[in-house]
Amino acid sequence: MSTIFLILGINIPLLLIYWLVNSQWKNTVIVVGTILFLVYISPLSLIVLLLSSTFIYFTLAKYNSNARTIVSLIISIAGILLFFKINITQQLFFNSNQLLPFGISYYSFRQIHYIFEFYKRKLPKHTFFDFISYLFFLPTLYIGPINRFPAFLKDNQRKRWDNQLFSYGLERILYGLFKVAFLGNLLISLKLNSYSENYIANFPWLYQYFQMVIFYFNAYFQFAGFSDIAIGLSATYGYRIIENFNYPFLAGNIADFWKRWHISLSEWCNDYVFQPTLSITRNFIISILFSILVLAAWHEISYKYILWGLSHVAALNIWHIYSSTKLHSRIEKNPIIQRPLGIFITIHFVMISFMLIKTDNLMDFWDFIQTIFLIHK
Repeated sequence: MSTIFLILGINIPLLLIYWLVNSQWKNTVIVVGTILFLVYISPLSLIVLLLSSTFIYFTLAKYNSNARTIVSLIISIAGILLFFKINITQQLFFNSNQLLPFGISYYSFRQIHYIFEFYKRKLPKHTFFDFISYLFFLPTLYIGPINRFPAFLKDNQRKRWDNQLFSYGLERILYGLFKVAFLGNLLISLKLNSYSENYIANFPWLYQYFQMVIFYFNAYFQFAGFSDIAIGLSATYGYRIIENFNYPFLAGNIADFWKRWHISLSEWCNDYVFQPTLSITRNFIISILFSILVLAAWHEISYKYILWGLSHVAALNIWHIYSSTKLHSRIEKNPIIQRPLGIFITIHFVMISFMLIKTDNLMDFWDFIQTIFLIHK
């Protein structure tokens, strides 16, 4: 939360300067502001981002759409991300836990998006500084969403003051802070958690159910709130950034959930993992498996996230099979039954799967499962 306030604080003078200078200097203001911010909070991230971005742009400029070049660049960027994600650096540099470059998960996926779109020749004409402006855009650097370069460039070329968009941006920032500070931190994490600890701790089933609800909704309010702040902050600069959450707790099935939860990441995995894998293998199961495992690894490389990802792979495949059955067709004809039932099953599956992440180990998760499903111990 302190990092968010630091970003918001830095953007106050940046915004003032940004709207006072001529259009040709606006990008420079943001880029310089982002560089100064990274110098202060994570010099390592500045070095990684600057060197990798420069390498990508000029390598593509020299070798164009050569397939080997594209594959090599993608492997290089993914390798850098994995290098830091699996904590190799902590082992090499005195077990430090401060070496994960700031925002690397987001800007690595933006870079891979850029490489893919360059290969498909779908990028509009642009300069090196346009590319740098995209990657050094402070509002989305740390908390996403994973916005796309063509949409960013379109807004980048306008640079006009828009009263309505600026007002909307401020509203989204306040909305995001409300989600994070009031709904997530105060209402869910503090009040509801305190209630469960003080009044229902002696009722194992109810206590575990409350803990499951608390973890899921706190995660939602935190992630969705941070996304609101990033989208709102971007709007104050005149940029329209992709939405990242769309009431995922109202999803009618698991496929619908992944269209509503962390939308920019889900769409990225669909475009750059699922669709390419499906075109090669013609196998839905394998394609979903690779997509969800990449999505899980983006969050954290650990056995808990792998198991969490595999649970969603299984659920998506079960839904894929079930959606083509006669039973589904019959139930779908009764939306009064189908819709609430679908929401109930989906949200409870998602909440249970999230407990894989929350619990310390598999034994604790198994204890949770035994309690929640009333399995005799």
